Amino acid sequence: MRSWQNRTFKYFLLIAGAVLLTVIVFILSDTYKSRQVKKSLVTYMDNLRDMIFMSTYDSLKKGNMKLFKNHLEEIGTLNDVQEFSLLDTGGTIRYSSDEALVKQHDPAVHELQSPTNVTHEGYTTYYFPVETISYCSRCHLDWKLGTINSYYKLTLSRKALDTVKATTLYSHGFTVAGGGLFLAFFYLLLTLYERKKHEEQMLLSASVFENAAEAIAITKASGLVERINDAFTRITGYERGDIVGRDIHLLDAGEINGQNYQEMREQMQTRGFWSGELWNRRKDGESIPVRLSVTPVRNIQNRTTHFISVFYDISTMKAAEQALVEMDKIKSEFISSAAHELRTPLSAMMGFTEFAREPEKFGGFSEEQIREFLDEVYDRGEALSQIIDDLLDISRIETGKDIELNLQGTSLLDLLGKAIDFHRVHQPTHVYRFVGADESDRMVCLLDRYRINQVIENLLSNAAKYSADGSEITVSCRLHEGFWEIGVSDQGIGMTPEQIEKIFDKFYRVDSTDTAVSGLGLGMSIARQIVVAHGGGINIQSEFGIGTTVTVTLPNN
Repeated sequence: MRSWQNRTFKYFLLIAGAVLLTVIVFILSDTYKSRQVKKSLVTYMDNLRDMIFMSTYDSLKKGNMKLFKNHLEEIGTLNDVQEFSLLDTGGTIRYSSDEALVKQHDPAVHELQSPTNVTHEGYTTYYFPVETISYCSRCHLDWKLGTINSYYKLTLSRKALDTVKATTLYSHGFTVAGGGLFLAFFYLLLTLYERKKHEEQMLLSASVFENAAEAIAITKASGLVERINDAFTRITGYERGDIVGRDIHLLDAGEINGQNYQEMREQMQTRGFWSGELWNRRKDGESIPVRLSVTPVRNIQNRTTHFISVFYDISTMKAAEQALVEMDKIKSEFISSAAHELRTPLSAMMGFTEFAREPEKFGGFSEEQIREFLDEVYDRGEALSQIIDDLLDISRIETGKDIELNLQGTSLLDLLGKAIDFHRVHQPTHVYRFVGADESDRMVCLLDRYRINQVIENLLSNAAKYSADGSEITVSCRLHEGFWEIGVSDQGIGMTPEQIEKIFDKFYRVDSTDTAVSGLGLGMSIARQIVVAHGGGINIQSEFGIGTTVTVTLPNN
């Protein structure tokens, strides 16, 4: 409000100065002109005597007074010639512009020897003695040369001079009044224009306030809330009736903000505003992180009357930051684990290869031992191949590509039997038991044999890794509601609900300590992608310290 009023006053002063200057110039110009007019009139009246004197006596004698009067009016452009008369030396009016004055007597010419004038009641009367010259004696033989034979009398009104003077004053008054009216009218227009602009700005500000995505609260200097917007209610849960008139610190989440409030007070004193992060408590008691900025509003005396607080919920951003931290941690663990997983088989392969290449360095080996070395090298290479396949699969999944499937009719009994036999040979420390359906002849479905075998291998490998030696691993298969259910159960360490939620995350390992079992944490993520690509699903049931059951469902195509 104060801003647009100051702007209006500034504009008004600027225009008022221009108008005042114009009025002064006009008055000075008008005064000068009036003086020139007055001077011209006075000069005209003074010179009119000579004009009259140059007039012929015969013109008056012939009764052309009216014509002569008109002649004077044309010269002076005035209507103020009251009388023009010819008097004899005795003062009797012989001829006059006013016939009623003829033969009347005027004693003012008695013994008058030189021109004179008399001012009375707004009129000036001029008397001009007429001397006899040789031209006059042509007609008046009895007139002596150089003697006064008659008088001219001219009476002029002073109204013209007074009119000019009054007109000048009136003109000045109208000029000043006109300038004042113009300024008033201009100020009114300017005020209406600025008020309209101010109203539009207020409407715009109100619209921004109400429709802002950020929560906005206007509080008094004491901290009492005066106004909030809809986003405030949406973020905090407090309706206007819940918060207006109450202290804004109602949102304080407690001691967690201690350092933030100290920083806020310091910055408000040094910088005049504060911006940062703190925790707010919603109406339901939940604490949420927010990004807040606080700006003071000051009056003309530079005293803080209000504060404007603007904040928005950054829970999603904080969760993303935490996820990035966890991902960085997982990535670091993955790199360490991958290096270990790759180094172990490579070291073994290089060692056994060295035994087979130069057996004499180690006292010699039999052919059977050499064959065992080569088998170990092959197994280690197969492990490396599996790691590389997993990395390629996860890379393909990350780029949005579907896992390619080579579907063909496959016997689940045959597939599961071979997988169990392989683990009985390579991991003989566990007891493997198969619980199959009675409909073994119908245990055929359309699937990618290599990919499903990859899933079963991963489940059996995990069961063996996380189970104690001598424990039992059970594989089951049954047809249920149009789906084949393949289950792998162990009596291992089990998982907590939190671990179950993360088990399908890439690079996640239930136990990532240095003494943990080997693995990159990719197997379960890839397994789910393979099963989903077949139109099935995968489910985990586990109890910490007791064991885990993983169930894979595949459509009975």
